[in-house]
Formats: sequence, C-alpha cells, structure tokens
Amino acid sequence: MMDPTRRILLHVLAAAVLLTGLNALKPIHADDPVYLRYGAEFAAHPLDPYGFQFGSPLSDSANATLVPPVFEYWLAAGTLLVGDNPTLLKLWLFPFALAFAAAISCLAGRFAPTLRIPLLWLIVMSPSIVPSFNVMLDVPVLAIGMTALAVAMLAIDRDSWILTLLAGLLAGLAIQTKYTGLVSMAAIVVWCVLHGRVVRGLVVAALALALAVGWECFVASVQGESHFMIHLRIRQGHFFTRCVRLVLPLLSHVAGLGMATVLLGMAALGANRRSILFATLIAVASIAALALVPSQAPLIAGSDGKALLTASNLIYGLLAIVVWSAIIRVAIQMARHNVTDEDWRLNLFLLVWMALELGGYFALSPFPAARRVAGFMIVFALLAGRLATLRGVAPRSATWAASFGAAVALLVFVADYFDTRCGQNAAQIVARGPHTPAPGGTYWYFRWMGFGYYAEREGLTPLALNGQMPRPGDLVAIDDFTAGMLPKLPDMNLRLVETIAMNDSFPVKATPGYCNGRTPLENCNGPRMRVMIYEVAAPPLAKVALER
Repeated sequence: MMDPTRRILLHVLAAAVLLTGLNALKPIHADDPVYLRYGAEFAAHPLDPYGFQFGSPLSDSANATLVPPVFEYWLAAGTLLVGDNPTLLKLWLFPFALAFAAAISCLAGRFAPTLRIPLLWLIVMSPSIVPSFNVMLDVPVLAIGMTALAVAMLAIDRDSWILTLLAGLLAGLAIQTKYTGLVSMAAIVVWCVLHGRVVRGLVVAALALALAVGWECFVASVQGESHFMIHLRIRQGHFFTRCVRLVLPLLSHVAGLGMATVLLGMAALGANRRSILFATLIAVASIAALALVPSQAPLIAGSDGKALLTASNLIYGLLAIVVWSAIIRVAIQMARHNVTDEDWRLNLFLLVWMALELGGYFALSPFPAARRVAGFMIVFALLAGRLATLRGVAPRSATWAASFGAAVALLVFVADYFDTRCGQNAAQIVARGPHTPAPGGTYWYFRWMGFGYYAEREGLTPLALNGQMPRPGDLVAIDDFTAGMLPKLPDMNLRLVETIAMNDSFPVKATPGYCNGRTPLENCNGPRMRVMIYEVAAPPLAKVALER
C-alpha cells in the first residue's frame, strides 16, 4: 500500500498539473491582455514598472489601472525567459497552481482529515477556480493567501517564530498580488487570536502591512502617488449603492458555482441518498435548461420592452434557494457542534472566515464576477467538509461531490474555451478579410479582451479616445462585448461596413457573465460573438449609433 503522505503529494501534484494544463489550452481572454502588457513593461523597466501609458477607452498613466506588482514581476521573469508566448507563460504559472493545491490540501487535512483528498479535488477542480485561472490575479492571490494561512497555522503548532515571520511575508505578498489578500491576512489574525497567540497575529499583520506599505511608498516616490491610494480614491462614494448591486450577483454566482459543494453539505446534514440524488438531478436539469432554453429571452416584459422575468431568473432563483439554504443550515449546524475546545475554535474560525470573505466581496469588488466569490466558495467547501467529518460521513459522498463539481467545472471551462477561441478567430477574420483602410490609413480596434489581444497581433492598432483619432478612410473594429462603449466615442461619422457573426454548435456560453456579469453560464442561442467593422467617413459630424 502507498504511503499516505506520498499519496497526498501525488494528488496535489496531479491537481496542479491538471489546473495548469487546462489553462494553457485556452486562448487569451478577459483581462489577460492587461496583465501580459504590464508583465512586459515590468520586465523592461523593473524599477519604474508603471512608467507608461495604458487604458481604454481613455489612455492614462499605467498607475491608474489596478495591477499590483507581485504577479507582474513573476510574469516579467517568465517573459524574459520564454518571450511573448501565451502558452508558455501560462505554463510558467504552474507554481501558483501547485502552491494553491498544496495549501488547500493542508487546510483540508486540518479541518476534514478523513475527506482530505476528495475535498482537495472538490476545491481545486471547481467551477469557481478552473475557468478563473487565466493570466490573471485571482488564483495566484488565493495560492499565496492560502499558503500564508497554512504556514501561520503550522507556526502556532510548532511554536515557530520563523514560520510566523514567513506567514507575514506571504500575507504581504498576497496583498500586493491583489488587494483581496487583505482577507487572508485578517483570517490569520483571527486564527492566532482564537488560539491565544494575539502577539503572533499582530506580528503577521504588521509585517504584511509593512511590506505592502513599503511598496506603495516606493511607487509614490517614482510615480507621485501610491497605487493603492489612487484606487481607493476611485472607489470612494456610492459604497452602499455598489453593495446593493452586488447582492443578486452574489446569490446567483454562488448558486451556479456551488451545486457540487451542496451535495457534500447535504450529506453532512444527514440527507439520505435519495435526497442527494434528487438534488443532483435538480442541478443537472438546471444546466440542461440553460443549454436548451433561450435563457435571457423575456418571459415577462415591461412596458418599455425590458425583461422583468427570464428563464435565467427562474433557473438561478431555484438554484439559489437550494444552495443558500444549504449554506445557512451547514453554518448553523457547525455553530452548534462544539464538543471540545478545539472543535469550538476550528468551527468558529471557519464561520468568521466565511464572514470575512463576504465582507471582502462587498468591500473590494468593483463589479460582479464569478471570480469574486472564489474565496467564499473555498470556505463553504471546508465548512461542509468539516461538518461531514464530524458527522462521520463516508468519503464516497465527498468523492461524488468532487466528481460532480469537476464535471460542472469542465462544462464551464469548455464554454469559456469556445468563447475565447471565438475572439481569436474573429480577430483573424477581421484582419485578413477583404476590408482595408484607405491608403495610409489605420485599422483600429476598440478595447481589449481576447479579441483585442489577437487583433493587435494581427496588425490592428488600439484606439484610445484621448490619443490619435481616426481619420476619414480608417476602419474601426468593435466586438459586441465592448460595444456598450460606443456612446463614449467622440463625434464621428461612422458607416457600418460589415457585421461578422461568430457561430458554433456549443449550447452555452460563459462570456460575459462569468468574467463580468451576474451569472456564470447562459444559453448561447445566437452568435457567440459579433464584430462590427466601421469606416470613418467625412465629415465627422454625428455620433455613431450601435447597429446590430
């Protein structure tokens, strides 16, 4: 029989390899082009990393776009080693996947030792993680933050100040990977307080904040203002309104992404196999309905024609009732299950950590997206796993939940893959098509995302409204994911030349809802993507109207 430690290490390695490999298969997408551009600039100017102009629709100082440095310096090192190769750069992110899997394994072993391996797979191969990796900050910040938490726990176990300082260093790196790393730092402090090590918690927080503040002072000395302070100022005002707008996306994203974890939660709550099977069928039926029904079409419309009720509302509403009722019941049962002092500390920590993740979601999310709830989903899985362990649930229940979660994650990943491939193909069709600008003219693209990344590689020029403006005879390509920015274009006389519709037979899509919207998956009942090609006519008198 294989040594248990070796078996766990093999599962950690396999999960990390699979997570990295899937990411490497996917074309550039969402905000990937932003981080790739910053990585190249960090490589070229490591002591003045924000000393360039960037942005769309308005170009500005690179310091004005929210891109903390840790991930970018790692990406910069990869750029120097392998060049501008997206696939190799994604493989370069393997250490983040490995650190994430290892940290989750450590946390699962502490909170749910009998379910350690299935809980590892339930979290790492979940629909909130697999499609979110990309060349973005979300998995790296979780990897560093969770590692910092695991190290802090080990520091108290071994009464080690060296590990305590290492936890503080890692927590500081997490904060400067993405400011949501503050939640991990707060969780470490809570753990230390609950275990009577208040001084250690304060040391971790002080070291983490000193590292973060030190970097901000460096940026301020070079750029004239701290990166953090710029974005704190941008977020000021309308906090309550923004929080209200984030409530429904929180309910729907957790509902869509938490179906598998609910199965483990139900087993922990004592549900029988028939009830768990019924819940599984509800989840499968919901996914099937999204694939078969035009989910965004109005079932009930208002007098202005806007949808008051859609099939998507009904599907995610049903899932939200099932998922959130399970979350609340698991949390209540966990709060009541305090047999020993150690049980009390572990259970209370998870409940407080969940509250911190919710607070971080509302305080730090500029807009809704599936990746914003990833931390909350991790804590919910640990909470369900711990209750299942305390109740003596057999590992096969957790294995079933992990298998179902992986299936949902792969479905969302495939939908996201089709979305990303669509942007890549559209850029090639636009650039190599029959339409060319007037002699001496420019072929522009508007905004970034995957289409913009590949369009620029095909020779198109990014359009910034406060930069060089299009002239008569130029062409402008605008994908429909960013077409809402059209009203912000200055007065120009644009003539629609062609609309390119990208179609395929896959029935669901993840874009834009997964990366910037209220739901992680929707029906794809038309073109997966459209690109409008406009010609700049003379004289530039009228604002363009969006034509579909």
